[in-house]
Amino acid sequence: MQEPAKKRTREAGGSPNGEGRRRFLRHGMCASGLLLLGWRGLPALAQDKPMLDPHAYQARALDYVEDAANAEGNPAYRTGRRCANCDFFTASSQACGLFPDHRVASDGWCSGWTASAS
Repeated sequence: MQEPAKKRTREAGGSPNGEGRRRFLRHGMCASGLLLLGWRGLPALAQDKPMLDPHAYQARALDYVEDAANAEGNPAYRTGRRCANCDFFTASSQACGLFPDHRVASDGWCSGWTASAS
């Protein structure tokens, strides 16, 4: 008597016809491709966001100004600090981690400024 094919493959450590492994690899390749394409699309999505209005509540809460020279009266401001050299700022998309729904001016400044790691 011969054993059924399903029983033989389970004992050998595989699924029937190797379909589980193929499915896993196929889904993994699709997921990794979408992930790579998604990362390339993020700057485009960020550029669709509006510029931050300095009069908006969020901007006023962190003393945001579009030109760092206008922040000289603020006690937290130090010469040379601006969005372009802040750790929260991403130059390619003008995105800021403190204002996720908006873009900010690279010459701007806010009281959340943090020294860039690089």
